[in-house]
Amino acid sequence: MARKILANVTDRETRVAILEEDRLSELIVERGERIVGNIYKAQVENVVPGLDAAFVDCGLEKNVFLHVSDLLPEEQLRARGRRGKGGRGGIPRVTEVTKKGDEFLVQIVKGPMGDKGARGTCRISLPGRYLVLMTDATEKVGVSKKIEDEQERRRLRDIGHEVRPEAFGIIVRTRAQGASKSELQDDVRFLTKLWQTIKGRTQQATAPALVNEDLSLVLEVLRDIFSAEVDEFTIDDKVTYDKVLNLLHNIAPHLRDRVHLYRSKEPIFSQHDVEKQIERALQPKVWLPHGGWINIEQTEALITIDVNTGKFTGKNLEDTVLRTNLEAAAEVAQQLRLRDMGGIIVIDFIDMDKPQHRRQVTQALREAFEQDRMRTRIMHITRLGLVEMTRKRTGESLAQQLQVTCPCCEGHGLILSPDTVAARVEREVRRMVRDDRVTTFHIIASPQVVLALVGAQGEYMDEFEKDLGIEVHARCDKTMHPEVYDIIPIQDRRAIRKLTTLRASRKIEITGENLFPADYPEAVVCVEGMVVFLPEVSPSHEPPFTIRLAKVANSHAGGTPVGK
Repeated sequence: MARKILANVTDRETRVAILEEDRLSELIVERGERIVGNIYKAQVENVVPGLDAAFVDCGLEKNVFLHVSDLLPEEQLRARGRRGKGGRGGIPRVTEVTKKGDEFLVQIVKGPMGDKGARGTCRISLPGRYLVLMTDATEKVGVSKKIEDEQERRRLRDIGHEVRPEAFGIIVRTRAQGASKSELQDDVRFLTKLWQTIKGRTQQATAPALVNEDLSLVLEVLRDIFSAEVDEFTIDDKVTYDKVLNLLHNIAPHLRDRVHLYRSKEPIFSQHDVEKQIERALQPKVWLPHGGWINIEQTEALITIDVNTGKFTGKNLEDTVLRTNLEAAAEVAQQLRLRDMGGIIVIDFIDMDKPQHRRQVTQALREAFEQDRMRTRIMHITRLGLVEMTRKRTGESLAQQLQVTCPCCEGHGLILSPDTVAARVEREVRRMVRDDRVTTFHIIASPQVVLALVGAQGEYMDEFEKDLGIEVHARCDKTMHPEVYDIIPIQDRRAIRKLTTLRASRKIEITGENLFPADYPEAVVCVEGMVVFLPEVSPSHEPPFTIRLAKVANSHAGGTPVGK
């Protein structure tokens, strides 16, 4: 499989795209401060027994969450779990472990999400190119589960025991396959020296303080992803390019010829069609190769994915369902990687009657996630076609990084219709007439709401005024939120004169700014805030054109084109 890494570096943000066969498989974005992987000297701000957790001050915007299990060394946690004391797996209460004012090192493992702060741990781990140094897991030597060759696993485990420094544990990473003992020893020397530096900084620092900042995004990708399996690593910034070459000179000189500096005037992401792929990755609907589609929705608690056959018709119903589900399994893995979605995920595959088909789809889903760098756990498919799974989450998803909540719907995806808002306005006016004895009103709302309020040709408003014996002067404001309106009682007749500036027979030049979309058979325009109906003008008639006002009421007017 052809793999490329593209790095787009600017003052505002850094973006790294990972392409597989020219298709975007991962996008990593860095804006401002990155905190995942950083190590802080922290101070306990408060202990919450009800959550069995502590909140610590690391100098960040929000305090960092630490569960009691994150406060214990790994060896102690495993030993207590084996003894199983007190019905809690032997884990003590948080009040037995720490108290307010305590200071210790904390490493961020999950970035903040929404209203939640970051999550941390006291079990510090330092990642290198081939292994991870565990500062509290003495004598532990682990090998990545993604290395499936048993002979290679044994070889790496034996080397791990030989190079492991005393009082430390190590985990051999997936990319260590085929690595020599000397390469792992170089990693160990670098990481143990880094740990001594961190301890020295800790002694001198006053909490809260940052004592070790993880690598920048491009250098992190270089450490964790760039390998002999990547055909090229292209960077569009000369300074970053030089840093990458300098680091590679020390850790992997044989890969230097695969790093390139992008010099073309066309933006690097546009050149490789990445921008369009990013736009598609922000859409909930994803089409499958044969006409089916999946719909991805993210909530605070979980992610739901719905699979549909769409336009696809196979040989028969069973064939259509099976092939659609198999295509969906591959696409789900691709999209979750690309969108960096994690947590609890529920996939609603199309119902399959045959158990062997359900097993086939489940196996296809597991195989599709084998290339995912994040840890996943997939449960069996149910008779209803549901699959529950989890994917490790370390921060905000791609959509959460690139998008903000809609100011109109506030994340619901729906807002009140103009008719619903207009009905609310009417109810409130009726209440004010009844309780406050008000008889004249100035109403300000969005154009669509005002149009719904006055009705076609203004008959709703005419009847409303007649029914209550009141005057209503409704005016449009294009800047108003579609659900927001103002109802202003008018006591002074001079205020009314300021609102009634339009007069019959007046000629008005209509431009594009006057038009607003309306599902009416005739044109509707907004002139000085008032709705004007043009029954003799087609809604598709292009401005500019001139009209003459024929009728002017309190909240609406009618007009005809000049010359007719």
